[in-house]
Amino acid sequence: MPDPYTLLLDQRRSEGAARGLAKLPKDFYASTAAYLEETRRSYESDLRENPSSRKGEISRQTHQRASQLARDIVEARISKLLSAAFQASVGGAREIANALPEERALFDRLLQSLADFRRASAPYLEPGTPSAPPLVPAAVPAPAASPPESASRSAVEPNPSARLEYVRILKDSRPLQIGRDTVDLRRDDILQVPADTAQLLVTSKLAERVRPSGPNPVT
Repeated sequence: MPDPYTLLLDQRRSEGAARGLAKLPKDFYASTAAYLEETRRSYESDLRENPSSRKGEISRQTHQRASQLARDIVEARISKLLSAAFQASVGGAREIANALPEERALFDRLLQSLADFRRASAPYLEPGTPSAPPLVPAAVPAPAASPPESASRSAVEPNPSARLEYVRILKDSRPLQIGRDTVDLRRDDILQVPADTAQLLVTSKLAERVRPSGPNPVT
């Protein structure tokens, strides 16, 4: 009978060549785990007794290579199980040939998880499954109506006419910024300006206060 390492080599070769699951001994998982544990203890013991022992180094390399062989076999079979479970979840056959007991249990769990996911997240994929009611967004209170702009402005600012004064320009000067407007200061012009601006012009001797009469003042 071939030794465990040679068996792993043959099993990896068979698994890689097979489209489905290759036929393995029913105790593959248990026997492989036991073999790898034995080789690990063996090389650790040899190297502990003699770190430069060639036997210990060979045992260590054997353990590493055997571990990689076992990994290749298991990952290949899991990949096949995943594909088979998906195919079964969309109506394919639910029997999987050469599945070991541990793999059959995994296959059944995968199949159940896929079915649960489809029913919960995409019920329209499952015939006969009632569709979930559409989500109704929570009612959002309508925003309060904004007051008219004129009303809002009057609530914030007092009546502009209550703080305007008339002044007569006494001499030409550079333009003056009044609010958003720029006004040229020309001699004998009569302007309607805010009280603080009027006070500034009078103090600077650029204008004098007047009472409006006759034609409309220049603003």
